[in-house]
Amino acid sequence: MATSRSSVKRVFDVARDRNVTFLAASVAYYAFVSLIPLALLVVVVGSALGGRAFADFVVQQVASSLSTSGERILQRALTSSSGRTSAGVVGFLTVGWSALKLFRGLDIAFSEAYGTERDLSLVEQVVDGAVTIGLVVVAVGLVAAVGYALRTPSVAANVPFEHLLGNLALVAGLVVAFLPLYYVMPPVEMTVREALPGAVVAGVGWVVLHALFQFYLARAGQYRVYGVIGAVLLFLTWLYLAGAIVLVGAVVNSVLGGRIQLSR
Repeated sequence: MATSRSSVKRVFDVARDRNVTFLAASVAYYAFVSLIPLALLVVVVGSALGGRAFADFVVQQVASSLSTSGERILQRALTSSSGRTSAGVVGFLTVGWSALKLFRGLDIAFSEAYGTERDLSLVEQVVDGAVTIGLVVVAVGLVAAVGYALRTPSVAANVPFEHLLGNLALVAGLVVAFLPLYYVMPPVEMTVREALPGAVVAGVGWVVLHALFQFYLARAGQYRVYGVIGAVLLFLTWLYLAGAIVLVGAVVNSVLGGRIQLSR
């Protein structure tokens, strides 16, 4: 028990020493910037493949925030093929650039967590950046998918202990999604066993964060008064806290692996 308390205290000391909260803010910014071109690319691909049905779905999702004329303009933009190719190219290139920036932010954060740096070629940075943003998208998608499924009446009616089972499944899925991140990103040689504790911390932390935000949204609807601005601020807050949890997972691995020394 004393050893566990000592390890927890050391994790907090290292997190404070390495400015994890500050680094989480930069990761949240790059993650948010990455999602904008990714959304553009999804819209372009969805419009090309889904046509009118995709346009109707998107308009229905944002109808409460648009006027009637705004809905018509959005639907026309989604169904028109004019400029779709150029928008797709721009979206693809911007997603690549954003992925590289997100990777660099995480790379710096992990280097701080381990107290060492690594030199990567541009090709290695691009490949690792693509893997990183892919894992982040998968993790966020898992959280969103499970949250949506748990709110579906048919699921809630037919699955016993749906919230408990859903959260356990979400933790397992997030651990699997995060494990490659904690194996690839550290600037030192890692084993799967060394990477696992951080992945578990991140998985459990994201599920707890998701539950807290669901609780807040269910009981504090005042943020809706601010419309899109309130939603963006709430999402940025979620990204910041989620980024902090991921970096704490890196600190946990560095402490348990005995790979870190405090600078003061």
